[in-house]
Amino acid sequence: MVSEKRWDAFTWLAVVTPLVVFFTISFLLSEYLYGFQQWREVAPVILGFALFFLIVGVFLRSKFGRLAL
Repeated sequence: MVSEKRWDAFTWLAVVTPLVVFFTISFLLSEYLYGFQQWREVAPVILGFALFFLIVGVFLRSKFGRLAL
């Protein structure tokens, strides 16, 4: 039982950490691009995609994490 909880925490960390890093990089990129007039409309799209992938990743891990691993 203890080993299963440890494995569960590891899989959460292994799934969520790259998604959070991806979101952070996307946020920084959108902040950078927002400074240029011609790229200003792209910044919300970048953030939308990053947030979508973060939510889908957490959802898939919470629903199907035990089946995949």
